[in-house]
Amino acid sequence: MEAFVNVLSFMVIIPLITALMDSGTNWKVARWLNIITCSYLLVSSFILWGYLPLTTGLDGEGVFSLDGLSYFALLFANILGLAFSIYLLKSEKLKFHVYFIMTMSFVNGALMTQNAIAFLIFWGLAGLMLYLFALSFKNAFGVAKKTLIISGISDSLLIFAFFLLGYSNTNLIGSSNGEFDPWKITALSFIALASFAKAGAFPLHTWIPEYCEKAPVESAFILPASLDKILGIYLLARLFLEHSVMPQNLRIVIAGIGAFTIIIAVMMALIQHNARKLLGYHAVSQVGYMVLGIATGNPVGIIGGLLHTVNHSIYKSGLFMAAGNVESSAGTVELAELGGMARRTPLTFSGMLVCSLSISGIPLTNGFVSKWLVYQGVLIAMAQSLYGYRILYALFLIMALFGSALTLASFMKLNYSIFLGKTTEKTKNTREASSAKLTALLINASLCLLIGIGWKFFPLPLIEKSLGMNFESSAGFLSATQLLGLIVLSFVFGAMIYFIFRKVRVDDAFVGGQKDTMKFRVSGTGFFNDIRNMKPLKAIYNGAEKGYFDVYAQLKAGIKAAVAPLKLLHTGELSFYSVWVVIGFLAFLLIFLRGG
Repeated sequence: MEAFVNVLSFMVIIPLITALMDSGTNWKVARWLNIITCSYLLVSSFILWGYLPLTTGLDGEGVFSLDGLSYFALLFANILGLAFSIYLLKSEKLKFHVYFIMTMSFVNGALMTQNAIAFLIFWGLAGLMLYLFALSFKNAFGVAKKTLIISGISDSLLIFAFFLLGYSNTNLIGSSNGEFDPWKITALSFIALASFAKAGAFPLHTWIPEYCEKAPVESAFILPASLDKILGIYLLARLFLEHSVMPQNLRIVIAGIGAFTIIIAVMMALIQHNARKLLGYHAVSQVGYMVLGIATGNPVGIIGGLLHTVNHSIYKSGLFMAAGNVESSAGTVELAELGGMARRTPLTFSGMLVCSLSISGIPLTNGFVSKWLVYQGVLIAMAQSLYGYRILYALFLIMALFGSALTLASFMKLNYSIFLGKTTEKTKNTREASSAKLTALLINASLCLLIGIGWKFFPLPLIEKSLGMNFESSAGFLSATQLLGLIVLSFVFGAMIYFIFRKVRVDDAFVGGQKDTMKFRVSGTGFFNDIRNMKPLKAIYNGAEKGYFDVYAQLKAGIKAAVAPLKLLHTGELSFYSVWVVIGFLAFLLIFLRGG
């Protein structure tokens, strides 16, 4: 019973006990039980810092273990878990509280085990929670099925990969012995694809935008925006750390997938008119930075990818919280129907603005720090590679930088459409969300700034201990103090120029010589229509909207086409089926006689 009476097992068992208690009470009690449980999980996570590495077992078999990498992911998962439990304080749906605390249990279990079978169980159960959350909304049945199937694909890939690598109780994905035969490369590729499906990278990403648009907003920030990202990238990072001498060609392919994911998803985000779907595409795009950083294979790139994973989980869950606040107040997240909410919801606006700056990689935010490290990791990979590979890495770096610029453009559109400009019928009577929802949002926004400014104090020591390196001596180190000084000087000089040379007059807006009216309101949805209609982008966008590039949609269409002839044979007539029974019997008899 050793495995069931220690702090590691409690990180899994106590949330499950809480879920059982939640299901027997009402939402008013369940929310506080979840708050208490998430507080316990976070405190326990901090306590575990001084006991790494830590392993427990059952009858000699490894069950739960915690090393530096898994601890890094576990800590931030539980930091976010507490913020999520605060946001859910006003949720009146009991099933949300039950599903959420079960999700925390399964995520903790997956992060704390090196046992392949246990990992598969927790990994699969975490994917099942996506399906259950989506079933809460009637209009999300289709995306729930799609999500379940793609999650099942990732589970199947992992099973095949673990089988090919050989089952191990002590090391989740084995370790490198310097030999990479075709079967081993196939297994590692399957693990990478499984992590792509979970985190949402190309080509198994198409479920995320639909899920974020149609499923409950609570499930969007709990799983695809954060905890799924942590799980998927944790697995990919462990793959690269355990197989550090992975073939260069395979690393290049994975890095290329990361860079391609950045571009295709951010280009789709630019033309979205639904805030939640726009955020969903950015949840895909940002995975590209994580994959690209880890695929470089050097410490700076891997740390950048891991840090971007937790940074993304912080600001993207914050963005979905803000979108949820807007939706609960205005009743919609369609950008064409929104505008002018900044004065009525200043705290929601402030939280979304900080998170928007973070995802865009603006200095002094956490997003800038991790993106900077990813760029540095790519530059180091270029310097360590042959000429042909250098060209590819240079291309990947350009794509990453371009993607960051497009991300900023996209969030300028989002913030303008919701909070600036003129009010609409939907927004004229809006007000701030509940204090619980605002608290959770502002916690995330504050973390964006605290990590962006003070990352040398946290989480840098955690990263150094987790991966066993002195990061300050590595290439890519930046000084937040110097950066802050430069930005302050820029603002000072800008203010001096403004006050010295200002000639400002405030007046009403006029269109065609007449005062502006609501009829002439400039909507943010038209910002990038020109890009949408450019050749050849127009054809690509049309194809994407019709599902031509959706692996799930194409597989579904292919299966339907393959079974269509078989459907013709099912006429529903007994005599027709009798003929097929006789034919089958004769075929079996013929085979039996020939075998005899």
